[in-house]
Amino acid sequence: MLNRDLNRRELLRGGAGLAVGVGLAGCGVGDTGGETKKATQKGFAKKVDGDLVYFNWAEYINPDLIKGFEKLHGVKVRESNFDSMPAMMAKLRAGISYDLIFPTAEYAQRLISGNQLRVIDHDKLKGAQVFQQFDQPWYDKDAAHTVPYTMYATGLGYRADRVDGMSGSWRDLVGADSSGKAFMLDDFQEGIGMGNLINGYELNSTEQAELDKTKNLLIDMKAKLRGYSSDTITNMTSGNAWIQHLWNGDVVNIRNQVDSPENFKFQKCDEGIPVGSDTFAIPVNAKHPGTALLFIEYMLDPENQAANVEWVGYPMPYEGGAADAFAGLVKEDPEIDVTVDDLANGQQFENLKGEGRRAWDRVWTEVKVA
Repeated sequence: MLNRDLNRRELLRGGAGLAVGVGLAGCGVGDTGGETKKATQKGFAKKVDGDLVYFNWAEYINPDLIKGFEKLHGVKVRESNFDSMPAMMAKLRAGISYDLIFPTAEYAQRLISGNQLRVIDHDKLKGAQVFQQFDQPWYDKDAAHTVPYTMYATGLGYRADRVDGMSGSWRDLVGADSSGKAFMLDDFQEGIGMGNLINGYELNSTEQAELDKTKNLLIDMKAKLRGYSSDTITNMTSGNAWIQHLWNGDVVNIRNQVDSPENFKFQKCDEGIPVGSDTFAIPVNAKHPGTALLFIEYMLDPENQAANVEWVGYPMPYEGGAADAFAGLVKEDPEIDVTVDDLANGQQFENLKGEGRRAWDRVWTEVKVA
């Protein structure tokens, strides 16, 4: 089972990116729910109860592991991909049933508060030793509804053989010489968060005067961008982008697909670094929760952790396989490292509510239509 008594370790593509409002009641999954707390606590066995239908970012699990799981349990894995957290929420709100989803921490919190995630019996999971920080994650009391998947940091990826003038600042996205081949993530949180950090504000600032300045900054930057895109890996490997606003693990994935991996770098920016984590979660309307639990356990096997980390490029917060594999990846390139200490001390996106959330929606909409 998950060992929760360990010492600390020294750790989208496309879419409009607009925030999702109040969820619909009924069979769909929404912000406010439509299910009862009792429904989330309904027990289920860790066994094959059907094929696995899972909903994840593209290229965010080693495909060889999916094939291995299919062969091991005699099931099919039906994969669907989302390109942003709001896009994921929209599908869930529409009532589409998935057995396993991968929400970020703040979206997991939102789903939990709406009674939309099944309680997971961690005692049924074996073979993984999670770092102590995830014993009581801020987004999920007692880690009752989620299992940690990966950790990430946001920065700038760039072609060192093509780009001049990288200075360590977020402003390099449009200030360095990339011959106009620069893309911002098509993600309202990452875009506004970056703007807030450039202006010296808190990542999650909802002060209207500060958001107005961030909006104006982002509009000014927009004129120098080739566009907005969360198809980061394709953009960089194809040469469509020479600078791309992206996540640290994307650079590892990119390097795995190109002839000259040494040319692709990752820059953590001086004004601040958004950090966060993604989770495994089982929706309350999952038709095959037993198979989903089997898949989580399979992914947490130390050997599978290591294979997954080496393929996706993101650390998983577990001792042994995942930690050792990621240490090897970052040994020669500490810029792509992210640790549980970074999560504890860095700025993470919050689950903004009410007028603060609506203010972020307005800012992003006005930036995109400017």
